[in-house]
Amino acid sequence: MSVLFQCPTKQTKFFGRMVGNGPNFDTRHRALIVAEMGLNHNGDFDRAMEMVRVAAEAGVDVVKMQLRSLRDTYTAHAVDNPSDAAHSLAHYMPVLKDTQLAIIDYSRLSRLAKDLGVGFLVTPWDVPSVKVLEDLGVEAYKTASGDIDNLYLHEAIAKTGKPVIVSTGMMEEPTLYRLIPRLLEIHDRGHRMALMHTVSSYPTAYRDCQLHNILKYKVNFQVPVGWSGHERAVAVSVAAAALGADIIERHFTLDRTLPGPDQAASLEPDGLTKLVERVRAFEAAYGDPGLERTCNRGEVAAREVLAKSLTTARDLIVGQIVTSADLCARGPGRGVSPMYRDAFIGKAALVDIKADTQIERSMFDLKAKVAA
Repeated sequence: MSVLFQCPTKQTKFFGRMVGNGPNFDTRHRALIVAEMGLNHNGDFDRAMEMVRVAAEAGVDVVKMQLRSLRDTYTAHAVDNPSDAAHSLAHYMPVLKDTQLAIIDYSRLSRLAKDLGVGFLVTPWDVPSVKVLEDLGVEAYKTASGDIDNLYLHEAIAKTGKPVIVSTGMMEEPTLYRLIPRLLEIHDRGHRMALMHTVSSYPTAYRDCQLHNILKYKVNFQVPVGWSGHERAVAVSVAAAALGADIIERHFTLDRTLPGPDQAASLEPDGLTKLVERVRAFEAAYGDPGLERTCNRGEVAAREVLAKSLTTARDLIVGQIVTSADLCARGPGRGVSPMYRDAFIGKAALVDIKADTQIERSMFDLKAKVAA
């Protein structure tokens, strides 16, 4: 049975639509697909604009970026001396500095996304960035796994009254299960919050994905739960959707050969398109749990050709009492189903019937009681 039936959750509104399957097992469940630009624009505004266009063309619901003030995200010594072994930032800090975009660029990117019908989501890495994003008029927030325990950042986001998607990577389960209830309280008792099962290794090996956590979070925390994947290709992300993930997030790039820490674990435009197509194909195939199983026209036609009907196995004469050996099942399937065989056994034939004849109810005295 699908997780949609097992795990009713709160629903949270993101970008004008309800996310999560809700307390009544909403049959309109549709995953919110987020294309994470991250640092893959490499600080090139024109490339970032092209990435928004590519994401929209692929059919995603939301394109996501990151915003950080380095002086508020890291200590001054870490920013000024990244090669100091105590910081472990020798390679990462230069990347962060080189990929910074101007605030006006975020405004232009947001406007482009809106024009293309795509939501614009940003991950703030520090409290001052929340104020910047509020001035830009963002509709929702996402927090990175590295900030899941940053209560200052969560409190700043909660004060905006806007929904937040919380990634859960880099955290051991016992700590995570102590921390999430506190975050639920901060974010309006979970009414404005979704969780993302995340494994923060780039790329993530299949064996490390541990998608079962999507189900566990749904059961334990009763909020929308998604998958923020860093694995190669799209199969795991489609599987996450099949498990009931309410949000699917993947990094994407224009070219995986470009320099940068996230490029290798990112989808190129063709892969992003395949992700959307395959998740939507699953959702269409899943169907509406509120509807009864019916046969479409193709199945009705196939049944006539491939199914069987009750048929006489030998000649029968008027008054003959039918036994199981007198009947068999043969196609085509336009007659009486073999499942009704027992209704004819012990009944008298009302007419002579040749062998290999598909029987009809009118040929037998079906009202007569079978002798004990």
